Amino acid sequence: MSPPDYANVGFTSIDVQLDGAVAVVTLARTKQRNTFVHSLAEDLIKAYDLLDKDERVRVVVLTAEPTAPAFCSGADLSGGWERILEEESEKEGEHAHRDSGGQVTMAIFRCRKITIVAVNGHAVGVGVTGLQLPCDIRFAWAGAKLAFPFVRRGIAPEACSSYLLPRLIGHSRAMSLFITGATVTPDSPLLSGLYHAILPTREEVFPAALALAKDLAVNTSQTAIAVTKALVWRGYDNIEEQHIVDSRAIRILARSPDAEEGATAFKQRRAPKFADQLSRLAPWMPWWREINVNHRKSRL
Repeated sequence: MSPPDYANVGFTSIDVQLDGAVAVVTLARTKQRNTFVHSLAEDLIKAYDLLDKDERVRVVVLTAEPTAPAFCSGADLSGGWERILEEESEKEGEHAHRDSGGQVTMAIFRCRKITIVAVNGHAVGVGVTGLQLPCDIRFAWAGAKLAFPFVRRGIAPEACSSYLLPRLIGHSRAMSLFITGATVTPDSPLLSGLYHAILPTREEVFPAALALAKDLAVNTSQTAIAVTKALVWRGYDNIEEQHIVDSRAIRILARSPDAEEGATAFKQRRAPKFADQLSRLAPWMPWWREINVNHRKSRL
């Protein structure tokens, strides 16, 4: 199958461009303050699924136009909360609803490539939880206002954030943000450690993220990256089982072409030329139990 031409995929709410081995995904609802709507969710899910499988791509950077009023101003509530509910849940019952923010989160979270987000504007709700938390690395503008307004809007946190945020910053700080419905800036003590870098101007955010993305695209092994991400997020809750799975990871990767190249490049004091493909990991990964989150219809 030929690699996708992202200009002709049919995206309406995002723009996807390849810069060498780096894919840049730009939110394209600038006039609407990049509000989160169904078309944006669909585009992001499709894009990250394609980018995960595209062997040309090693790093994905998500951002917004630096001139946009907001990075993402949250869900579009102009029609109330009903706009975010799925038609299927009306037919099948509340158990059939699947949060679109959570579906985007899982698409980014499951991407085996390095995922970076460049937050060059204000972010509200899903603009934080769905578009930032599932990424591997986060850059942010120091002046960005980051809002967790859920309980102040009569709703619960979404986009799998009740799973991700406590694991990223700790339960105490996550509860402070969720329970108070706080609006903070990236340098808030409540978000300590969440961001790789905080830049003084919004214009600096994307170039800094892109520079790291290009470095990682050249100097890291995508098979090693995929396994490392899985070990961190798909590992076990006891040290003995974790020892077993990371021992197997080392055994498999040690016999890989990238490991040989990495050792040779180190001895020769030159930059590595990694060429291994993620398909090589197929027989082993996933080692964890995968869960089908799709609702099975009970009626026609």
